[in-house]
Amino acid sequence: MGQEIIYQWVSNGVNTEISSTTIPNVNMETSGYIDLVAGKATVNCFNAGKAIIITRNQDNTTAIGNLYIYAPNIIPEVSFEIRSTNNLDAGTVFWQIVE
Repeated sequence: MGQEIIYQWVSNGVNTEISSTTIPNVNMETSGYIDLVAGKATVNCFNAGKAIIITRNQDNTTAIGNLYIYAPNIIPEVSFEIRSTNNLDAGTVFWQIVE
């Protein structure tokens, strides 16, 4: 599991624990690189469902297509899918969550 949050009550300078909650380990990244396979890539990200900027790394790209986020495969707080208009696109894509 991840980090534990402890809720406390402070009275007369004494901290008293009221309750605690453990946060599960989740991918909290807000940017990264991913390689397309057959023009598709799924990014597992807790911030999925928010605004996303995508761009490609031109250095290793062949069969270039236009990149887009495939809306039907967005699962909020789980994952999103990046696609290319070219099914042979195997390039590297940089993605970034913006708020």
